[in-house]
Amino acid sequence: MVIDKIKVKNYKIFKEKIIYLNDNVNIFVGENDAGKSTILEIVNLITTGKINGYFIDRQITANFFNYEVRKNYIKNITSGEYAELPEIMIEAYCKKEENSEFKGTNNSLGEDCPGIAFYYKFNQDNADIYKKKLQEGEILDIPLEFYKIEFIGFHGCSITSKYLPFKVATIDASKRDYNNLLNRFVSENMEQFLSNEDKVMLRSEYRKSIMNFNKMPNIQELNSKLKQNVKLNEKSISINLKEENVDNWKEDIEIAVDNIPFDNIGFGSRNSMKIELALKNNKDTVSTLIIEEPENNLSYTNMAKLISKIEENKDKQIFIATHSSYIANKLDLQNIHIVHNGNVNSLQNLDDDTRNYFKKLPGFDTLRVILANKVILVEGPADDLIIQRVYKDKYNKLPINDGIDIIAVNALAFKRYCDIAILVNKNITIVTDNDGNINENIIQKYKGYLDKKNIKICYEKDQTLNTLEPSILAANTINGKISEDFIDGISNNGSMKGKSYEEIKNFMEHNKTEWSMRIFDYDKNIKYPQYILDAIE
Repeated sequence: MVIDKIKVKNYKIFKEKIIYLNDNVNIFVGENDAGKSTILEIVNLITTGKINGYFIDRQITANFFNYEVRKNYIKNITSGEYAELPEIMIEAYCKKEENSEFKGTNNSLGEDCPGIAFYYKFNQDNADIYKKKLQEGEILDIPLEFYKIEFIGFHGCSITSKYLPFKVATIDASKRDYNNLLNRFVSENMEQFLSNEDKVMLRSEYRKSIMNFNKMPNIQELNSKLKQNVKLNEKSISINLKEENVDNWKEDIEIAVDNIPFDNIGFGSRNSMKIELALKNNKDTVSTLIIEEPENNLSYTNMAKLISKIEENKDKQIFIATHSSYIANKLDLQNIHIVHNGNVNSLQNLDDDTRNYFKKLPGFDTLRVILANKVILVEGPADDLIIQRVYKDKYNKLPINDGIDIIAVNALAFKRYCDIAILVNKNITIVTDNDGNINENIIQKYKGYLDKKNIKICYEKDQTLNTLEPSILAANTINGKISEDFIDGISNNGSMKGKSYEEIKNFMEHNKTEWSMRIFDYDKNIKYPQYILDAIE
């Protein structure tokens, strides 16, 4: 079953929200604690009845309720006011053409479609005792002991969590849980490559090894002493290896990677193999994949391989929570859902050219633009350093301390980032060179963006000052004389003193990072071009 949307009420950060989903890939991004992992948790709960591998009835606490809802309930009962008992609801609305068995209108939106609803609500059978304890002042928080869990199909019938109509595989790359996957891998390959005769022989040898261990002289000597000196319930004691199931030998086998035991290889490699095994093991048996932070400890190369493995599973509905721009770009930015303060916004309407641009050039840090409070885009490290210095001079702190992220990117990508900013209503400032032609390189190039309220484009108005270097040099030159403070600032042990205007300009243009780093660390203030000052306003 493919989930079209999920409606959630009173679950953790989500007071009430409808989350619209893509048929194939869904990528959830956001800052820490924004709610992206909670969404994966919700998907896991409604499709498997489990959280963290355990059924929900063994996990739930009052913290599962939305904080505001819980706080208001406690406030009302402690003040003696009537307090309606809150409930948690999660509804999964599925594609209408699928699984008519669960089709109906038994949902909060009244839609006629297949689906499953989860409820954690007050059990009315406990109404009398709840009322009594409330009157006696014994209820201090949401009384979970009076609640019940229900899974109900949209057709109106109850379902046990074991029989939910979803085939799900969950992969959490942040956890070091390999044993089940490795055991399954060993077992499946044993079945594939060993004949029945081979397996019988291995079972026999395994049993023989247990018997031989028990017959070892030092074990027999130990047992002799135990029988003489130790009694339990007046009965003699001895030790032996367990008489195990005939196939338990499989669990004592470990795999080696290039002759290195699995436990001794790097965490990143183990994680990559873990994800690959999980995808391979479930390729033909599941329809829903839930993947938490797949990039965890992966190198660039292994991340590229991972993307390929995920793309091979695009016939499934995939849910991913990630901090990786590379993963987001490669799996298509239109599949992104931005999670922030209980809101979920999609990039589904992103321009096709922009999507394809970042997909082909996935190294661009698009998530920094999406997640920052405000973004300043610059062409290179020199612009980055100078803007940081200007900001620090004015506000006595760096831009990042105010949630302002300065990102140096190729100027060709500026408009692509603008497309993203417009869609997510993000304030973005572009600091760019005029390259000697304002009409061509600014007015015409950014036509359609100059009038956008959330986009600010800053550039030198004098087109004879075509880049940052001549512009900042001009700002520190009065009547043809360069400021001594500026010369001192860009010098290394006075290396620029006595140099001509053209010599200094030439040095700056050929040593962009060097001179800007010196100015960044300089202990005196210099002057800056107006367009740079405008960028930090």
